[in-house]
Amino acid sequence: MDVDKLFKLIKSLVFRIQVLKVVCLLMFIVIAFRLYAIQVKYSDDYQAYVNKTSTVALQRNVPRGVIYDRNMSVLVDNEAVSTITYQRYADVSEKEMHQIADKLADLIEVDFSKLTSRDLKDLYLEKFEDEAKELYTKEELKKYGDKKLYQLQLSRITDDMLSKLTDQDKEAHAIYINMKKGTNQTSNIIKKGATEEEVAIVSEHLESMPGVNTEVDWDRTYPSVAQWHPIYGRVSSYEQGLPAVLVDYYKAHDYQSNDRVGLSQLELYYEALLGGHKSQYLLTNDDDTSTYDEIYEGQRGYELVLTIDAELQAAVNDIVRDELLNAKKNSSTTKYLREAYIVMTNPNTGEVLAMTGNIIDWDDEAKDYVIYDNSLGTFQSSFTVGSVVKGATLLSGFKYGVTTPGQVVNDTKMYFKGGLVKGSWQTLGAVNDLTALQKSSNVYFFDQTIRFGGSYYSPYMALNLNLDVFDKYRSTFNEFGLGVSTGIDLPNESTGLVEAQRTSGKLLDFAIGQADLYTPMQLVQYVSTVATSGRRFAPTLVKEVYLPSNDDISGKQLVKGFAPNLLNVVELDQQYFDRVHQGFVMALQQSGGTGYSTFYKANYNPAGKTGTAQEYARDADGRYIKDANGEFIDVHSRTLIAYAPADKPEVALSVIVPQCELPSQSHPISLQIGERAMQAYFDLKKERMAAQNEVDNGETIGQAPENVAQGE
Repeated sequence: MDVDKLFKLIKSLVFRIQVLKVVCLLMFIVIAFRLYAIQVKYSDDYQAYVNKTSTVALQRNVPRGVIYDRNMSVLVDNEAVSTITYQRYADVSEKEMHQIADKLADLIEVDFSKLTSRDLKDLYLEKFEDEAKELYTKEELKKYGDKKLYQLQLSRITDDMLSKLTDQDKEAHAIYINMKKGTNQTSNIIKKGATEEEVAIVSEHLESMPGVNTEVDWDRTYPSVAQWHPIYGRVSSYEQGLPAVLVDYYKAHDYQSNDRVGLSQLELYYEALLGGHKSQYLLTNDDDTSTYDEIYEGQRGYELVLTIDAELQAAVNDIVRDELLNAKKNSSTTKYLREAYIVMTNPNTGEVLAMTGNIIDWDDEAKDYVIYDNSLGTFQSSFTVGSVVKGATLLSGFKYGVTTPGQVVNDTKMYFKGGLVKGSWQTLGAVNDLTALQKSSNVYFFDQTIRFGGSYYSPYMALNLNLDVFDKYRSTFNEFGLGVSTGIDLPNESTGLVEAQRTSGKLLDFAIGQADLYTPMQLVQYVSTVATSGRRFAPTLVKEVYLPSNDDISGKQLVKGFAPNLLNVVELDQQYFDRVHQGFVMALQQSGGTGYSTFYKANYNPAGKTGTAQEYARDADGRYIKDANGEFIDVHSRTLIAYAPADKPEVALSVIVPQCELPSQSHPISLQIGERAMQAYFDLKKERMAAQNEVDNGETIGQAPENVAQGE
């Protein structure tokens, strides 16, 4: 190649490079200008477009799980409620939210009565900006900052000024406040219980109100004959949202701040099952239009089958109310009576069949008695229970070899050094272990305790016993469920109260139930353990868990069945249990028994033990009441434990009626509640067996013989 050609090639190449540089420079200038336009000049427009065109993954609540009784009658259900909601999304402006609120106020009626004075003043400042500026002087404007000026404006707004606000203004402001609740991407309730017309008209205008939607919320209902019961618990509202004490736990499990959750009892204890799995959907905001696309329909909460018998529960509710009203209205001895409790269980499984507590009070305005439900007191409140513990006391004597079956003690007044006198409710004479239970002898168990403490009774002896007997007694009592957790599947159970005094005199009191305090639930577990000869089962309220479905029981899918929870077995010879069983039968079925006057006509073979506890009267706040002389007022509490049939127990109960009578006159309210409740159980059983027999006979009659079905 010659030199001229080489120079021409180099010259051409250099020219091309220069042209390329110019092109690159021009392209860079165009790109820079475009970036400037996007990031600076038109940034607000593009940001608004991004805000209007976005897709966010969201959740919706599903109905909570249905709760049934043991016979598949619905106890707790859900009722659909039409709602209008607002879904907040990122970077929506306050102006846009106000515009949406104004539109909604034109379409629906919203209660604005809960707007505070501060809310109304803020609304005034917003609606009347020019007049608001006149609420401070030019000097104040120069002197103070925005915060101080705002406070001055608020303080100078008068009622006359607020009267300029229309109902429409107030409705829109109430809507706006609801829209601002919660965080971004949470669904806020604008109106719950919207009418069909409101839902329809809002649905027609959804495109002009981004974030607004019509949904279905759910309220708990209680359709059973037993109505609402405190053990079901309550569910939070959208306004309440997550309870403060558990907010971190729930948020860690993907709950939102305004989610509705169980607040107490079964609704709280089984929240993980009852809450269900939320539906998943995409919220797309595109040019002021919101669309919702479901990607997972969700699953309503699991269904719980309780051990509760709704019909029995309803009957027991009525019985306790009737007996409280009757006692207060028709007896002078029940002046300080104010509450009663009963628990019924299956002693062979621990299944709770019914549990009720009621408080009765006088209403000055209504001039009549009113009754409040306090069923949680059956496992959260403890009481002095009296002689019902004597079965456990006797079994302790057998266990440690202090007492032998058939051992006789002379029941008469016992006198001790220092002037202490102990005795039974009346002098009973010679009693053995059986008649001591039948007639409720105190002296029999005082004598046993004195021997247990390393001594023998003699008149005017010094009462100086080995106090380790407290621990031995309590150890046995604990095996029967007295003084320890029963294991019930409910929160906040009380384990009773242990008497702090450890004296010889208090040890005698302990033996007859006048020291430690126990709950009605502990008492029913104790009598159930006696009835089953030592097998202590935890009381349980949930029997089965099913997947949610609209099928009857035959078509439901069982997730979990709860087997009886055997906590322990009391290791004692059967002959000792037999003696207590026989004594309990005599107490209710033989003349002279402390429960005979009420149970003698019973045809279900009952066994049990009555109790009387001596106390001082207290008021509704638990404070001791004094008489005109400043003295404490003596009252008696009445208790009952029972099971039936005695030879094959299938139901057990405990009844506690605190301070139900004055010492001068007894009242059989605890016996009447217990006997009527037991009779209700067996009446229901009989009715159901008769109904089942009718069904079985009907099916048999309706079936044609095989040869007829073949046309022969």
